[in-house]
Amino acid sequence: MSYEKRVRFINVESDRIKEIFLKTLHQFPVLHPHIIRIKYRPLRHTTMQAQPVLNRHFFHRRRRHYQIDINDHTRINRHIRVDELPEAVLAGWFAHELGHLVDYLKRGGFNLMGFGFGYVAFEYFRIGAERMADLHAIDHGFGEHIKETKKFILEESSLPNEYKTRIERFYMSPEEVELMLGQEVEEEVCMDRPEMRPWQ
Repeated sequence: MSYEKRVRFINVESDRIKEIFLKTLHQFPVLHPHIIRIKYRPLRHTTMQAQPVLNRHFFHRRRRHYQIDINDHTRINRHIRVDELPEAVLAGWFAHELGHLVDYLKRGGFNLMGFGFGYVAFEYFRIGAERMADLHAIDHGFGEHIKETKKFILEESSLPNEYKTRIERFYMSPEEVELMLGQEVEEEVCMDRPEMRPWQ
């Protein structure tokens, strides 16, 4: 079964959202064996969120199902229509959520429950979790997309200031992403030098 057939779109009618999500997921082969649901539903404080599905596979890492929720609440839709976002921004948003799923892959069921508690209870824990999701997205080739998503939220969208403040507090800034991308380039250049090649 191809990975596209393992994706379940629930209440998602936009062919554009489906296409961009599948294109983004293609770059995350580690997630391809898993059932992933994409569902429109009201969310209180965020535009998207990713979590494991609480079903009989929850404690079996290789068979665990995951879900990414997209906010369809009218309060958010007044400021941002997900199906109308620029492709790079939407791909960056999806890549961040898929980055969360990559992080969840290595966690057992009890570890995930503790992770969920820590995310809700401790601000520093949430900061670490969101940065880790960005790092996974960057590692899968979406650094520029992540940067564009941050810039769009903070500089171009009409989202409320409280939402933008939360983004600034918990997530990597566009400047941090840019710095990381610059470091990757420097590492690649160094690895091209014979004395820096560990396999020789």
